Amino acid sequence: MDVYFFHPDVYERYYNCSSYSIDSVPLAGRRHIVLGILFIILGLICEILYVPCMIAIRKHMDFTCYRLMFYIAIADMLCLTVNAIANGFLGIRGDVFCSMPNFIYIAGAFGLAMWCCETVMEMTLAFNRCVELSSARWTRLLFHGKRIYLWMLFPTFYGLYYFWFTQPLIFSGIFFSWFFNPHVGYIDDFGKTYHNDFHTFHNYIVITVLTGTYTAFGFILYIKSRKVHISSTSVNSHEQSSKRAQNLIFFQVILISLINAMAASIYVYMQFARISEFLIVIGQLTWVLAHGIPPIIYLVLNKTVRRDVYIMMMKPLSKIFYCCIKAPADQTRLFNTVTVRRMPKVGPVPISTVHTAKMSNSNLKH
Repeated sequence: MDVYFFHPDVYERYYNCSSYSIDSVPLAGRRHIVLGILFIILGLICEILYVPCMIAIRKHMDFTCYRLMFYIAIADMLCLTVNAIANGFLGIRGDVFCSMPNFIYIAGAFGLAMWCCETVMEMTLAFNRCVELSSARWTRLLFHGKRIYLWMLFPTFYGLYYFWFTQPLIFSGIFFSWFFNPHVGYIDDFGKTYHNDFHTFHNYIVITVLTGTYTAFGFILYIKSRKVHISSTSVNSHEQSSKRAQNLIFFQVILISLINAMAASIYVYMQFARISEFLIVIGQLTWVLAHGIPPIIYLVLNKTVRRDVYIMMMKPLSKIFYCCIKAPADQTRLFNTVTVRRMPKVGPVPISTVHTAKMSNSNLKH
């Protein structure tokens, strides 16, 4: 954006559209109507699913990991407006840089900034998970209290730097994706003139750090589970539940990070070499999923978020059905008891508490 606003001579030299005609590639070769509609629908679904997840996450902001997750959610939702919704809109129209230069330039800078901001916070969350799993002392030292906001400042300023001082991504309807070369499809460059070395370096860091951190996370998890197993003669049900919960957390973070690493890898490669259009679209899809799949993972695998979202959704639905259907007196009394009760404002329920409650109910039945 610095070049766009304050260096018009540089902008004119690199982003001049006078050397070719847009119509040298026919509109039919630039439009992707079906893909565009699918990307818009996918983006809207992910945005809608993220809203209740963010409300649920906000209830547990006393926990550092949930604060980081809330920050990631904001960055994800902002990025989806570019890489899914705007991407689909431009693809349906068949736009290239020279047909909508201002919008595409600004949107590309914003989308790049959100990608960098989100992935840095993703790496921070990975580090936080490792520290919390290995040492309570270091967790308090690094993340306790207002220190967590220092961890949020860095990715914010980092994203702003990419937005303002580095070369933006530019959409091309020919390939239905984003490149640094504004004339891709008309003038091939493959990173000779149009490249963003900061972005390339950033993606290498994302691939390396996420892979290394979660390898360490898995190793620490394995060591701790082995210690628990060795220290007890028989693994009781609480330990089994705890181990399952830890494995589920590990699976969640691995799944999210794997998609981030895939998107980073494909985008690095396609800036410097010609690849098939199918692989380009796959790269674009992985970028969308990197920001759009977390709410789906939370709803499927995260019991705390899923429970809060379920309660959030069922309360208004119960009122609607209660108004529409007149139940018998005994059922109405039971129904009111269920719907009026408020959940206590506490953090995520410990697994041991849930297990104890289940055992008590089982004993009562017998």
